[in-house]
Amino acid sequence: MDPLVVATFAVVALLEIIVPLALGYWLVKRFDLSWRVFALGALFFIVVQVVHAPLVIVTQTPLYLAVLPFGATTALAVLAVYLGLMAGLFEEVGRYLVYRYIFRRQDIPLTRENGLLFGTGWGGVESMIVALLVLTSMLSYIALTGDGGLVPLPDDPAVQAQVDALLALTPLDLLPGLAERMMTITLHIAWSLMVLAAVVYDKKGLLLLAILWHAAVDAAAVYLAETRGILVTEAVVFVFAVIGLAYILWEWRRMGVRAAS
Repeated sequence: MDPLVVATFAVVALLEIIVPLALGYWLVKRFDLSWRVFALGALFFIVVQVVHAPLVIVTQTPLYLAVLPFGATTALAVLAVYLGLMAGLFEEVGRYLVYRYIFRRQDIPLTRENGLLFGTGWGGVESMIVALLVLTSMLSYIALTGDGGLVPLPDDPAVQAQVDALLALTPLDLLPGLAERMMTITLHIAWSLMVLAAVVYDKKGLLLLAILWHAAVDAAAVYLAETRGILVTEAVVFVFAVIGLAYILWEWRRMGVRAAS
């Protein structure tokens, strides 16, 4: 067991929890907002996943097997597009419905500031859930690679191969996951602003664009992770995140001009 790997697990999990909370705190204090908006983003991410996740679990394997006769690469591509579209549809339509009905029912202004905070809550709770998974992985790492033999292992080559893979982990292997969370939060904020703009400007095309953008990111991540590896995948997600940041800045100025007029 490498203590540096354990420390990196802990730091990564801690940052995945602290960063969205810190960003939410800054937005609340800077623009005099309510934590209720952050909480709505977090709550409805979970609500959407309660429906989205089981549906994907039930349907993805039959879909993959149905197209597998056309080749493994084609099947993976179809599955990636399907998973991307499902994520885009559920999450962006979910955001749209919250803006249209929940915000208005609770008299929450449809402002760019609230859009940022809502997106931070939406992406932030996902980051926190991932942090819990990271902590679980850390405990597994300690249990399976510790010198004390905390978990008795069967004399199985497959199990030993898994332990060897854990022993080969370095701190650098864990950092791409942290970077991905930060990039994903940026994208969730961008999509939240785009869907907010769809409501504010009454332009359904922006909702469709958010769905397709979200689908493209998720589909690319699924396909590339299996075919090109983690570094290429994260590089592509980084490009999407830079585009997302540029959109946030552009939409922030556009909504500011609208609010001032």
